[in-house]
Amino acid sequence: MSKLYWARVKKEAIIPTKRLEDAGYDLYPCFEEEYLEIAPAHTKLVPLGVASAFDADYVMVLKERGSTGTKGMAQRAGVIDSGYRSEYMAPITNVNDKPVVIAKKAVADQFDSEEYIVYPYEKAVCQGVLVVMPQLESEEIDLADLQAMQSERMDGRLGSSNK
Repeated sequence: MSKLYWARVKKEAIIPTKRLEDAGYDLYPCFEEEYLEIAPAHTKLVPLGVASAFDADYVMVLKERGSTGTKGMAQRAGVIDSGYRSEYMAPITNVNDKPVVIAKKAVADQFDSEEYIVYPYEKAVCQGVLVVMPQLESEEIDLADLQAMQSERMDGRLGSSNK
């Protein structure tokens, strides 16, 4: 299967979009409520309303968009395996000191910009990047044999490169 298939999990979902020169597919929020609020220093799963199927030689990695990053909306973990067939959810963390609200047009004006960061419901909240997933043979070996395999870093830990 050398194709990426999208399906709507919810009728009103937007099928992800991508221009030829873009790295990732824009993924849009899809929820019934008028808005979704994310408190400061909290993470919420934002439903995206779509599911997919693609070849096992790939993995879909959810990443932050420039427009969300500038609003202090950090897209956290997000690996979609090729065999996953349920609704995509984007874990979004609010790194601001005030709440972030993903709001539909009808209610967006109700939120004071001094108290809230308002992100339009109609904009993509993250992007999905398809990455080639090498299929390697896996084998268990002794730790001593593994440590005998030469590398530049060897057992240097966090900060050991002094960069």
